[in-house]
Amino acid sequence: MTQSVAMNMKAEPQVRSLIDRAAKLTHRNRTEFVLEAAVQRAEEVILEQSLILVSPERYQAFVDALDAPPTTNPRVQKVLEHKAPWE
Repeated sequence: MTQSVAMNMKAEPQVRSLIDRAAKLTHRNRTEFVLEAAVQRAEEVILEQSLILVSPERYQAFVDALDAPPTTNPRVQKVLEHKAPWE
């Protein structure tokens, strides 16, 4: 089993209260709540910076698909032709 390491931080009392309230609502303790939120945000940041490499041919196929005119979708067209219930 991997050994845990300490992470210390300070926060304003109102921030701590806010975190405690949210943690309680999700049935977690403060540490679990803060770690889960921090890990989720860290993953988002890392994924935003990820580089996706593709061959020139696949990239061109992707660009061509973006540039192509939209295809007709009868189901979508049918929905668009009906008035919304609130109108």
